[in-house]
Amino acid sequence: MNSRERVKRAIHFQGPDHVPHYLPDGNANDILWLWLERPPDVQPWTNTGGHQRRIDAWGVVWERVNEETFGEAVAWPVADVSQQAGYVFPEMNNPAYYEDAGLQIERNNRTPNPKYCLGVMPFSSLNEGTHNITGLQNMFVAYYEHPDELHALIGRLAEHQRHSIRMLAAIGCDGVMGYDDWGLQDRLMVRPQMIERFFMPHYRRNWRLAHQLGMDVWLHSCGHIIDLLPTFVDTGLDVIQMDQQENMGLEALDACVGGRIAFWCPVDIQQTMVHGSIEDIVQYVRRMVQTIGSHNGGLISMAYSTPEAVHHTQEKLIAMSAAFRKYGIYK
Repeated sequence: MNSRERVKRAIHFQGPDHVPHYLPDGNANDILWLWLERPPDVQPWTNTGGHQRRIDAWGVVWERVNEETFGEAVAWPVADVSQQAGYVFPEMNNPAYYEDAGLQIERNNRTPNPKYCLGVMPFSSLNEGTHNITGLQNMFVAYYEHPDELHALIGRLAEHQRHSIRMLAAIGCDGVMGYDDWGLQDRLMVRPQMIERFFMPHYRRNWRLAHQLGMDVWLHSCGHIIDLLPTFVDTGLDVIQMDQQENMGLEALDACVGGRIAFWCPVDIQQTMVHGSIEDIVQYVRRMVQTIGSHNGGLISMAYSTPEAVHHTQEKLIAMSAAFRKYGIYK
């Protein structure tokens, strides 16, 4: 089977020959992961009074002390959510930003072994997208003091997201991916009832649209989100991408939604990949295959995209990649 078929079979529990891979070991991978061009910052990083400041395309002001940090948001364009109607979104869905991805897909489809084409939505977040432009504390307050305006702002983001979904389908993506962290280390960020009230109607509508257009739905969401996963499954999510699992437990995740949703995961980036030995990493991969990957599919391998930022050594990355390729064979 080719790479595209292998990924689809893993997602839909239809018997891939091995775990599909997206690994940094120089060997063949199965996914073409497409990140589109984005509007430039309003102001790039600039030295101001002993620190650095930038203003991104959304109008969020960031500050940092040096280039070793990502920076911290210090001012938000919609800090007063009651004024959201006047906020103008950046032109993330500019057709020009889709052109290169479309060309990559065309080239991929002409190869003897076409990969699965996964497009990241330019408007990729509803929860994070909202609090990125309002500020997290302001968003929490708005749940209670300005619920109608908060509903409207989230709805505007969701509408732009639907446009992203249609445009990614038009260039030939097999799957569409969003990003929304919902968990703290040991619990959800907010009560499930709040997520249902403010966000799930939009997820349902947007994920249904993606399915109608022939695409699978992928979502990155980290933290302790096990209580939310059954709702995501029922809403239509096909793949959950999570970088940490040990705070919930592989066996618990498998008992909760194993065989109902596919997992795109590295070895847990906060625990085993940092504190474990090479043998710990190998055994963790084997457990992943034997739990969440044991349902005639259900597991796709990956490595964290910025391993140096989370103290993953090259030796451990090599060991993880080799273990996925060795123990992820089904036939």
